[in-house]
Amino acid sequence: MPAKNTVHNSAENDIEKAGAVPESERELLEDEAEKQDEDEADDVNSDEENESESDEASPVLEMDGQPEEDIGKKINQLRLAKGYSQRKLARMAGVTNTSISAIERNKVSPAVNTLKAILQVLGSDLTTFFSDEWKEPKARVVVTPRDLIELSEPSSRVSLKQVYNCSTTKNLGFLIETYQPNSSTEEKIAHEGEEIGTVIEGKVLIRIEETTYLLNEGDSYVIDTIKPHTFINPTDGVTRIVSAHTPTTY
Repeated sequence: MPAKNTVHNSAENDIEKAGAVPESERELLEDEAEKQDEDEADDVNSDEENESESDEASPVLEMDGQPEEDIGKKINQLRLAKGYSQRKLARMAGVTNTSISAIERNKVSPAVNTLKAILQVLGSDLTTFFSDEWKEPKARVVVTPRDLIELSEPSSRVSLKQVYNCSTTKNLGFLIETYQPNSSTEEKIAHEGEEIGTVIEGKVLIRIEETTYLLNEGDSYVIDTIKPHTFINPTDGVTRIVSAHTPTTY
């Protein structure tokens, strides 16, 4: 407010000092002073609106004292406990697979509405998610067959079982893969990271972009998973693969 008075009074003083100024010029000076007042008022209102919009659009960084880095870790734990792949969670929550991957790795923080949608799919809510009752699962050394997390859809003829020991600090993911006769993964999957695996039974075709590779029992592969790829069992027998991948999310 003082700035407005200063500008306005300054303009009035100029007018008073120029006593002989013609009426038309006096009106121009007054109009200019009023315009400066309006511009400053607009700037103040604009700043307030921007702050308000920023608050509404702010991502979830911290709630109830929970640090930002807990969000991705908790979502990852809830997803694996449900046995969902990132793609399945993304589809059910109405977001992209890339978004789920980035959220779980704490590359980005989800907006409130996005987090609500994800938690609803995972059978949780904001209150529980950020409550003191949240208990981090204890990492285990031995993972039994019943502890494996099935990442594929129930109707899929490809089984991707993740060896998950509840650790929140692991840097490596591990899969036990089973391909029924003449089955394949989704067409041209692509995700950030690297993957290495060994065919322990049967044969598999790996199509990477436009190139196809045939692997027999005992053969291993190392691929950059950012390149679109598809795994195909072209035989009438079962194919089994064990594979490791980074990052741990899938």
